[in-house]
Amino acid sequence: MSEAETHRSISVTVARERLQIRTDLPEAELKEIVDYIDERFESYSKFNLESGKRMALVALEMAQQLFEARNRLHQAKVYREQVEQSLKDITSLLEEGLEHPKEWP
Repeated sequence: MSEAETHRSISVTVARERLQIRTDLPEAELKEIVDYIDERFESYSKFNLESGKRMALVALEMAQQLFEARNRLHQAKVYREQVEQSLKDITSLLEEGLEHPKEWP
């Protein structure tokens, strides 16, 4: 099945613009995304900017969040690799200890 066949056509209103999109997202997830964008878009209305500039600010904000999440994910991967290496080291030491047991007094 091609990607086009798995996506449905749907009309959404985002930042006061009606858009026709193709998506495979569940309805609830799409609504959550649209609501988040709308909330962030409206938060910039206090600056009395045109819609395009407000949407650019939303895009910048979301890009910053994405980059922060990527950075946290990278840090988590590095930490996981360090933990895995520590476990290997401990396992090696334990196996070495089992091969050469100390004599009982």
